[in-house]
Amino acid sequence: MMQVAQEPDTFPPIAASSPVEALAQRSSAVSPGDLPMVSSPLSLATVLAATVFAAEIVVMLVVALLPPMPSPVAAVVDAALLVILLTPALLVFFVTPLRRQMRQSHIVARQLDQARRGLEIRVAERTAALESAGLEAANSLHALERTHRENLLLSEMTELLQACKSTSEAERMLHRFGERLFPQTAGSVFLYRASRNLLEAAVHWGMGEDPPTMFCPEDCWALRRGRQHIVEAGDLTVQCRHLHATKSDRTLCVPMMAQGETTGVLVLSEKALVAPATGFSPDTMRLAGRTAEQIALSIANLQLREKLRDQAIRDPLTGIFNRRYFEETAERELARAAREATGVGLIVFDIDHFKRFNDTFGHEAGDMVLRKVGQVLMSLARLEDIACRLGGEEFVLLMPGAELETAVRRAEQVRELVKDLAVSYRGESLANVTVSCGVAGFPAHASQLPDLLETADHALYRAKGNGRDRVEAAG
Repeated sequence: MMQVAQEPDTFPPIAASSPVEALAQRSSAVSPGDLPMVSSPLSLATVLAATVFAAEIVVMLVVALLPPMPSPVAAVVDAALLVILLTPALLVFFVTPLRRQMRQSHIVARQLDQARRGLEIRVAERTAALESAGLEAANSLHALERTHRENLLLSEMTELLQACKSTSEAERMLHRFGERLFPQTAGSVFLYRASRNLLEAAVHWGMGEDPPTMFCPEDCWALRRGRQHIVEAGDLTVQCRHLHATKSDRTLCVPMMAQGETTGVLVLSEKALVAPATGFSPDTMRLAGRTAEQIALSIANLQLREKLRDQAIRDPLTGIFNRRYFEETAERELARAAREATGVGLIVFDIDHFKRFNDTFGHEAGDMVLRKVGQVLMSLARLEDIACRLGGEEFVLLMPGAELETAVRRAEQVRELVKDLAVSYRGESLANVTVSCGVAGFPAHASQLPDLLETADHALYRAKGNGRDRVEAAG
């Protein structure tokens, strides 16, 4: 009897680097097992020969049992019987393995398709993960670049603010850097007045028409709380009253504090016309806090320098400049006048009989007279003029660009206004206050400041000697 190999229950071990390769190896490994288990082509020929031989014997036995037939008929019957007997054998040897192999191929194809779809899904997931990681990296890089740019701007702003010599210079710097630090946000910087009862606008950017100019500290919740405060449009419970003129959906108020003292407030408002209001991001709020801190430190240092400078160059009693400032500025003005070939007028004033006020009414009354005369000088001084107290009861007025005649007229105005002063001390009216004036001009009378002062002093002495309460010009 012929033997047919059974279909193996398991596949041989597969070593593959991917599901597709594994299935391909599995498919190739299955094909030989679907054929009869023969060791060589010679064995296959032997089996086939034995099968044909057995079939021929069966045919001969069957034909022998049949009645005699003509040779052609016998040959046909013999062939038909042989075909009938060999057909199952052929099916066993060839057709059945082919059908099994086709069925296995369909299974492998389905597995390959499933593996392909799974691989496509994994590839899509990996691609999406890579894209997400790339987007996060790009966002992180953008955030780092923005932070670096903001740090550079803050550093530059702080450096320039520290180099400013006046508050007006600092305000120009704040306007420039406010627009660069917050390009999509309108803003204002409010600073406390010296009286501390009002905050006044130092700078605006992007605020449109009619921005607020000043308000009381109690009007701002950020100043009350000492921390950042966001105002939502329509929220009347914590609405800052100083924002009534602004037209924005959200406003951020940041108190500016330095050295334990509040110097002002930074106000940022979303521009509804530029972009839809989305709220202040944490990055924007952090930047606003850092900006307010740097502005507060710079303004506090600037105000301290201005205060110290005022103390160094101003007379504490009258509020006008002192002798030190006069000598520094007068030398500079004379040098400029020499370059530009212009004149400079110099008036020296001295209060007549000043010792009498001190002896009769006391030094407090004398100080009051000094303050009143200083106020007269300040009221008549031009923007370019320099009014100073040289010491004691002696004052001086330097007039850059003025000729001698102009200086004489100004001295007469001062003399008349001082004479018209009504000074009272503790309810008692003081005697009439008068001044004597000496006038000299540059370069007509002198080319150096000490000589010019000496010439004006000589004219002053003549005024004293000629009866006081008069003006004398150098000859």
